[in-house]
Amino acid sequence: MRKIGFHGGHTICELGPAPDVVLFFSCLERYAAQAHPEQDWSLLTDRLYRRYLRKEELEPALALMAQAHDIFAKKPAVSSVEWDEAMLANPEKSWLEVKQPTLADVFGKFFDQFVDACDSAKSFFENFNIYQPVRVVISDLPGFARDKKKPLAEYDALEGEPFWLR
Repeated sequence: MRKIGFHGGHTICELGPAPDVVLFFSCLERYAAQAHPEQDWSLLTDRLYRRYLRKEELEPALALMAQAHDIFAKKPAVSSVEWDEAMLANPEKSWLEVKQPTLADVFGKFFDQFVDACDSAKSFFENFNIYQPVRVVISDLPGFARDKKKPLAEYDALEGEPFWLR
């Protein structure tokens, strides 16, 4: 199964198999974007999910992700998601530890790794004056090498499924 991660600067932060990442973004859509429509979540639900974050979007995206963490911290893991026990039992299909108290705990690595990828992107820019955007990528070498070569214009024009799910 394809492994997915956050990439920013010089760092790839592996999150796990694609279904785990899809579930994270589904929970983000359901519990943040739909439950709190007064807030614009598109930096996470579109820009990060499908495209990439521009340098000037990092701080607002970090603030949104912190809000999402707070929202997830109020959602009991046992009742907020219909967990697929067969998938969870197979480490090739899921790395999630769902016997945690809240969704913030289940997806804790995702929140931490997002901060790490953003910090790496900032550091790379400070050291080399080159911005390597934060985005969701295939984290295995062949998939990453393929997507790394895609011009950002292809991401900008993307409709439908993100490249990391293709």
